[in-house]
Amino acid sequence: MIEAPKTDSTPTPPIQRNRFWQGRMKGTVVSSVPPTENYGPLILACYLIVMCMLIIALTWTMTLPASYGHDAMHPELNPWFAKLRSKSGPCCDGSDALHLRDVEWTTQNKKESHYRVLVPKTADLYRAASNGQDMKKDDTEWVDVPDDALVTDPNLDRSTLVWVWYSSGFQMTDEPHIRCFMPGALT
Repeated sequence: MIEAPKTDSTPTPPIQRNRFWQGRMKGTVVSSVPPTENYGPLILACYLIVMCMLIIALTWTMTLPASYGHDAMHPELNPWFAKLRSKSGPCCDGSDALHLRDVEWTTQNKKESHYRVLVPKTADLYRAASNGQDMKKDDTEWVDVPDDALVTDPNLDRSTLVWVWYSSGFQMTDEPHIRCFMPGALT
């Protein structure tokens, strides 16, 4: 017959701590489970919440109407502006196009450029002109329009349009470049 081991029925004394830990250890839960297993459900819940918020944000931004800055009175032109392209690439949606008067562009007879436009010298002046501010003569310069930037689609807007981008040179000054150019309907 196997005998059960004899156990001492006297209770074990509490763990003796030095006085430094006496006030600091009250209410502390000591777990025998490693911390990585304790945080697993919390990490999973946070991950799911973040993913749900991301999906909601992406869905919301995809359903927002695009901002068209060309002419609020003609929303039927929005798809037309969105598909405009030159040989060098897309022209964007028209919100960043500058509407030119006849005195702000001209034809020329150069091999690589048949048009030139009068545009603001810097990106800041371009933003001001896009918001309707009149430019002084000293704030503008003539820039050749590369033939690759010419948009050959019919001009439904009927006004001359130019899309300009600015690059910083070695002297940290803005230099205008023509991305797209579309002559007016009466040219």
